Amino acid sequence: MGTQMKHKIVCAGTVLLFLFSCSNQKNSVINSDVIDIEHALHNLTRLKVSDFGQTIRYIPLETPDEGLVGRNPVIKVLRNYIVIESQQSCLLFDKKDGSFIAEIGRIGQGPEEFTEVFSWTDEKEEFLYFKRAPNSLIKFNMKGNFSGKVSFSSPPGLASYYMLMDSEIIGYFNEMNTTRQYALGFFDHEGILKDTIPSFSPHPIIPDQIANIFMFRNTNLYGILGLAGIIIVNYKNDTRQIIAPNAARLWRNNETIRFKEEFVDTIYAVSGSQLIPYVTFNTGKYHWPIDKSSNAENTKELIYIADVSENNTFVFFQCIRGMLSDEPVLYNGLYHKQTGETKLGKNSDGIEDDLTRFMPFTPLGISTSGEFVSLVEVWEVLEWLENHPEVLNNEKLSFLKELNEDMNPIVILVE
Repeated sequence: MGTQMKHKIVCAGTVLLFLFSCSNQKNSVINSDVIDIEHALHNLTRLKVSDFGQTIRYIPLETPDEGLVGRNPVIKVLRNYIVIESQQSCLLFDKKDGSFIAEIGRIGQGPEEFTEVFSWTDEKEEFLYFKRAPNSLIKFNMKGNFSGKVSFSSPPGLASYYMLMDSEIIGYFNEMNTTRQYALGFFDHEGILKDTIPSFSPHPIIPDQIANIFMFRNTNLYGILGLAGIIIVNYKNDTRQIIAPNAARLWRNNETIRFKEEFVDTIYAVSGSQLIPYVTFNTGKYHWPIDKSSNAENTKELIYIADVSENNTFVFFQCIRGMLSDEPVLYNGLYHKQTGETKLGKNSDGIEDDLTRFMPFTPLGISTSGEFVSLVEVWEVLEWLENHPEVLNNEKLSFLKELNEDMNPIVILVE
């Protein structure tokens, strides 16, 4: 490790030494600095909606001809807006009542068109930014009007994920960036690189070692990680790598920016251009070493932390046991930041809605206001209602009486 990395990870050695000592103790005492997956795996529970919050809100999205949501949508809930990305469109809805606001931009090769339907918002949530290959982010206001662009120097070109702050832009460069020399790049709003933080990951993808590549979406196996698309890279030496290009490795909780790199068990706070250890996942005997991240052999029992989000009370995460095996197992986890308790349940068991007795809750992350977010297709609801007609008498679920199969999805918020 170079002096730059040593300089930028504050007190990491002390924290890791402390965590190592904890991992060799019996788990009779919960440590508030550790998300104890190893212990939780031996004490699985079926999670309930009341574990996530005490209120639940249903928002049927308006269904105008110009605002039809496509298949396999990706949802992002902001303070005032709901963003739905699917296929070749990005649609904006009002968070208060689900009314349609506008289609934001369009995919294409024109100067005001983006090359990927995946967006990020700025700190004030006034704009949405999209990639415009080869080296720009273009932005639109919340009425769908083109509002400018940021062009980045090449290299490094475009990052895989962005955090857009008032003072700077932070880009995360994953293994798909074949020329990357660092994990995080700090840019001004003119796209000029100002500082970097090196990557923990040993190597990026090397194209001439690839045997084949598959791209697909599979939320049943990979959960939130698979929602925006999974890339499986098979190498000539019989190793395999699974990459989610749009996975959220950067997020913000209040004024603090967090960062977690793939196959690294520590969540860091980003302070300036320094990484400060915040909390660590203890996977114990299920730990998956970063230097074996592409080795499928003897990894069926190992745990990969797939997705992380956070609000003031919880860290929500999904982890996968045996990610590179033929039978991966997906888990949902909740870490209570005040008590240090970690709860873990199999995704296949579902999350019981014990508040309104609606269909099982499927969390897809946390909104910028701190609500847990889910989205359900109307055809799924209608199918479920055939076996649960009694819920139509629940006043909290009165919207169910108005559904038809041609309607847009329903957004669910829990807090």
